[in-house]
Amino acid sequence: MTTKQISATEAARSFSDVISQVRYKGTEFDIVRGKEVVARIVPAGPEGGVPLDELNALIAALPRLDARDRDVFVQDIERGLARMRADVTEWD
Repeated sequence: MTTKQISATEAARSFSDVISQVRYKGTEFDIVRGKEVVARIVPAGPEGGVPLDELNALIAALPRLDARDRDVFVQDIERGLARMRADVTEWD
């Protein structure tokens, strides 16, 4: 999916076009005010959830990480785990 960044003013001026792109192209929009993302417009998920017998097909259709992104993701997880202390729980 493509993510576009647009100002709140531009989103308001072209709201119908933004919604059409979300609906028909799957485009996601980050709405920016100043330098901060304040909202996102994304396609709605399936209504009522996904029937269990369709779950495998849904998972198979999800985008996959390429080898580089996968390696970066694994490194991020390992760095996060290395920073955690097993004897401390943040919400205790």
